[in-house]
Amino acid sequence: MTLRRITTFKEADLYEPLQKWLVNQGYEVQAEVKSCDVIAIKDDEMTIIELKKSFNLQLVYQCLDRQKMAKYVYATIALPPKGKKNKKLKEAINLLKRLGIGLMIIHMYDTSSYLEVLLEAKPSTLRINKRKKKGVLKEIEKRTGNYNVGGKAGKIISSYRESAIHIFCLLQKIESGSPAQLIKLGAPPNTGNILRDNHYEWFHKKSRGLYTFDADFKSIEKSYPNVVEFFMDHIKIPIEDD
Repeated sequence: MTLRRITTFKEADLYEPLQKWLVNQGYEVQAEVKSCDVIAIKDDEMTIIELKKSFNLQLVYQCLDRQKMAKYVYATIALPPKGKKNKKLKEAINLLKRLGIGLMIIHMYDTSSYLEVLLEAKPSTLRINKRKKKGVLKEIEKRTGNYNVGGKAGKIISSYRESAIHIFCLLQKIESGSPAQLIKLGAPPNTGNILRDNHYEWFHKKSRGLYTFDADFKSIEKSYPNVVEFFMDHIKIPIEDD
């Protein structure tokens, strides 16, 4: 069967072939972490990958900024219409080579897309911003899974949103509870702050120190099906003795 190259696609469509390639190379992958499209970690070394449908200066600026957080940074774009002989692609490679930024291209086909590394990244010579790097790693550590798609616009499932969903699912099981009770059942340490802030307007304070849910379960489940499924499957409420 002949593969047909596609020309109409979204930036997020680049993520799946990239993610598969990274996993096959032994990386742990997370998408949409802080300001980064994709974070890949292998042997305790963090690599940042930024996605764009085509090469532009904004992509270069983003990659330069990411060099302040990671030793290796890559730009990833779709193969241009004229392929690797494209003049602009050659110019992009020359520019990125000088900057130490790597380049991956995705060959976009109707049934099967694949990734090719055109330029290996060089170790960044910039001073690493330890605070920003720590923030990225801490965000990854708090997540239970990789629910995001790199380059996709819309709601990002951050560790904070995951925690709120976790609390919401717990309240579905016990109807109401205090932050201390919820934490004892596995909720995150910042449960009290999440309930008090009520950023997503999912919760309701019944009385002093006692909270319940204030949103329709079906609507939350529809918006975040994978996360809700994970928590509803993993939440275990101990049976109290009479």
